[in-house]
Amino acid sequence: MFRMRIEVNKLSKLIWVGLIVNAVLLGAVCFFSASAKDIYSELSYSERDLVDVVSLMKIPFIIALAMQIFSLPVLFKVPKAGLTLAIIGSLVMLPLSLVFMTGYLFSYEKQCNKNLTLLPQSEQNMLTMALSFKTSQLLMQGLLLIALGLFVCFFSGTATGWLVVGAGVLSSCNSFRLKNRTMIGMSQDKLVITPGLFADTYLVPLSDVTLIKEDKRLFKLHIKSAGTDRKCTFRKGLIKEDNYPVVLEGLLSKLAKQE
Repeated sequence: MFRMRIEVNKLSKLIWVGLIVNAVLLGAVCFFSASAKDIYSELSYSERDLVDVVSLMKIPFIIALAMQIFSLPVLFKVPKAGLTLAIIGSLVMLPLSLVFMTGYLFSYEKQCNKNLTLLPQSEQNMLTMALSFKTSQLLMQGLLLIALGLFVCFFSGTATGWLVVGAGVLSSCNSFRLKNRTMIGMSQDKLVITPGLFADTYLVPLSDVTLIKEDKRLFKLHIKSAGTDRKCTFRKGLIKEDNYPVVLEGLLSKLAKQE
């Protein structure tokens, strides 16, 4: 059995803010349920139904918060398993758990790419070739998801609507973070790459990146460098530059292709 430990300095501050928010939510549910017991007999049928529903939420919320906390040490041992735990735990407490989930996604990317070399700020504007993210599309996509999610919540009242709203909020917020950020580019003999929407931008030797797939909609790369082994998919529709086909062809032509 492996030893669990949390590397606090490698976790996003949003994770701790999110855990506090979720703990306060759990505390509010428990306090409301306990307080309502004293006046339960005086409540109307609809008010009793509300108390019963809130009381039933205590156990799922406790389990969800426990899963979120347990997902932190798991992140540093088995990142994908930790991410799965975090997602399941967050689904139960939507939409407030979005704060925790956002922080976890940032921390997950940092852990997966921890052995890669960050692109220095001084080299941001010195790339020989570069394609950036079309953040306007991410923002529009986010706003549409938020509207759709609220529509579902209003007419059906299901948790699915909050899940869609959450995806929309994440997409909208991330559109500002990715503004002017390089999706893929070149710096001398190294590939510049942002391997995920919640990731930083890194320098990777060209020999450590393989082109797995390319079609009209996307291209997929395999990064195997300095202990990092991951596959990344990029949507061409998220590339900002109008002349991207020519630049992208030049970049991908320098990579080995999977046979």
